[in-house]
Amino acid sequence: MEAFAGYLLKSYAWLTGFALIYLIFLRNERFFLIKRYYLLTGILTALIFPFVSIRYQVELPAAEFSNVTMAPPDTSYNPVVSEEVTTGSFDIRKMLLYSYLAGALILIIRFLWQAVSIMRMIRKSALQKRDRTILVRTGGLYSSFSFFNYVFIGSEVGDQELDEIMNHELVHVKQKHWFDLILAELLRVLQWMNPFAWIYSGFIRQNHEYLADESALQKTSDPSVYKAVLANQILGLPVFSISNSFSFSINKKRFDMMNRIITSPYRKLKVLLVLPVFAVILYAFAEADYSYAAQTADPVNIELAVNAAPAGNDVTLLNPPVTNEQGTTITKEIADQKQVKGVVLKEDGQPLAGVDITTTGAMGNAYAVTTDNEGRFVLNNITPDQSLLFFCRGYRQMTLKPDFSKEMSVRMERDPEYMPPPQRPTPIVVIDGVISEKPYPDAIRELGYDLGPVRLLPPNEATEKYGEKAINGVYEVTTRKKALEMGIRSPLPRLAPEDYPTFQGQRHTVFNEWVASRVRYPAAAKEKMLEGWITVNLNIELDGAISNIAAGPGTDPVLGGEVVRVINTAPAWDKPKNPDVDSPLPLSVTVGFRLPDQILKDPPYIVVEQMPVYPGGEIELLNFLKNNLVYPEAAKAENIEGRVILRFIVTTKGNAESVSVLKGVHPLLDAEAVKTVSKLSGFKPGMQDGKAVNVWYMVPVTFSLQQDTP
Repeated sequence: MEAFAGYLLKSYAWLTGFALIYLIFLRNERFFLIKRYYLLTGILTALIFPFVSIRYQVELPAAEFSNVTMAPPDTSYNPVVSEEVTTGSFDIRKMLLYSYLAGALILIIRFLWQAVSIMRMIRKSALQKRDRTILVRTGGLYSSFSFFNYVFIGSEVGDQELDEIMNHELVHVKQKHWFDLILAELLRVLQWMNPFAWIYSGFIRQNHEYLADESALQKTSDPSVYKAVLANQILGLPVFSISNSFSFSINKKRFDMMNRIITSPYRKLKVLLVLPVFAVILYAFAEADYSYAAQTADPVNIELAVNAAPAGNDVTLLNPPVTNEQGTTITKEIADQKQVKGVVLKEDGQPLAGVDITTTGAMGNAYAVTTDNEGRFVLNNITPDQSLLFFCRGYRQMTLKPDFSKEMSVRMERDPEYMPPPQRPTPIVVIDGVISEKPYPDAIRELGYDLGPVRLLPPNEATEKYGEKAINGVYEVTTRKKALEMGIRSPLPRLAPEDYPTFQGQRHTVFNEWVASRVRYPAAAKEKMLEGWITVNLNIELDGAISNIAAGPGTDPVLGGEVVRVINTAPAWDKPKNPDVDSPLPLSVTVGFRLPDQILKDPPYIVVEQMPVYPGGEIELLNFLKNNLVYPEAAKAENIEGRVILRFIVTTKGNAESVSVLKGVHPLLDAEAVKTVSKLSGFKPGMQDGKAVNVWYMVPVTFSLQQDTP
């Protein structure tokens, strides 16, 4: 319905534009044949051009996520259900649709009735072939007209008057004016609510009469007789709208057009005034293809962006274009990226708000949105190979393929085994010592570039500082301006594409594929039968130099050394266009090695239809870590404890590879956590489109001296 309404709106605009140009500039001109082609072009444009859309690319900044609370891997992903929304029984959209259909149906019936009336007249009248036409003489018909190759003239009309009328009507028949009228009638049925559709139909019929008059006057022996015959038709019968009537538009203007002298041929160029109409309407209905700049300043935030996305916002992670082995960038066609719209409903058909929709995809093309109060959602830049995952607390998870042809309608099913968890309190937000009236995360997000350090105070500390209103805790925010005044270093948040350095004129995300295309399988690694995924971390300095290149803990030095070697050969980057950026860009590169000689360039998925599962579930995974971790004695001696957040890839074979530290505590604890997690195996691999794929996975490892065991 929305698509059809959009088509009608565009069609109205096209026809109205052509009608206004004709009304203002062309109506009184005498180049009737060109005007006919103009009017026909207007009809065809109004019918066809609504399907034509100009598209342009818009790059938006991805949302900034700070201080994301890490959940353990056994925590279920169940967003809170918003308050149920009910809709009234009156639907204005349905009423408008039914009204439109009723009007169109009336015009269709009117059209058919006129056609049937004409056919009945043909059957009951005497027929006579004359000059490639069929003359229909019938009694009581004073207003002569033509329909296809039939010419209808009253039996009372005399021979001299008959010749003048036939000269006129033959023009309608030979030039096939009926074709214009059928198109105009079709357009009027489609746009019956547009007054310009009715005016436009009158323009066409009037111009037909001008064409016929012009030709008939050249054939008549006495123009005054022709005009007299025309005047005699004034009191004729009503005109059929699907026919050409000899007496249509009997007024002084029609006689004036017969007498008007042809002026400069350059006046015909007036039809080109319609070109600005094309420009304005195409621009007005141009559609944007949105892409989103990735946020990579905080590796933890990158991994959690899908879970932490604010309601109603698309979140893009890394999305590297493809490069070949020669380093030439191969950009994915925008046509493969489409928009998906839809509505999510409860089992009773009412809209369901607060449903989190996540797309499957590798690093760079995973998105997440939340349905609004009407249950609606929009996802941009979706490719046909992705799937949509629907999550809502109290409902079963659903996995669907995107439907680009129409608005999706998704009906969720209740989960009978669901047990509601206790309600989690929401901390308040304090900005520069002032309690914000807006909730988290809206209050923080609105700060934009002025966002500085954020600290979460627990309830006991929060109440001591801000009173009972902070019983649920406080997000204590210092604006960047305030932090700099206090001498606290606060890097500028990266919120837009110009805040990022670029690599060879491309977005920074292309670097991973640039490196992968140049990596070669080391001979020493083949001899030792080494394979797996390698992650190397680095920084892009403000001047474009690459620094702090280091493979993650536990990385094989042979394979990791090859990736580091290629990174060291990379040219300098281009500086960010925003001169206010004041900190290096942390980046990571991941490359896979598979024996005998394969370099894996496709990055692992972040979200898939079926996520990897450890044998026995997440509790058994934590038990494995607890039973295999060894608390380093040196760390005990120095009273070092804390929580290490690790990221690794669950391969298609179910093994843990490319283990890296997202959030470390101390090199001693970090190394022990990496060593133990690297032993994980036996996962049921992640599945996408029915086949096993490599998937990123995260796990927290907590070292606590109070328990004396990890």
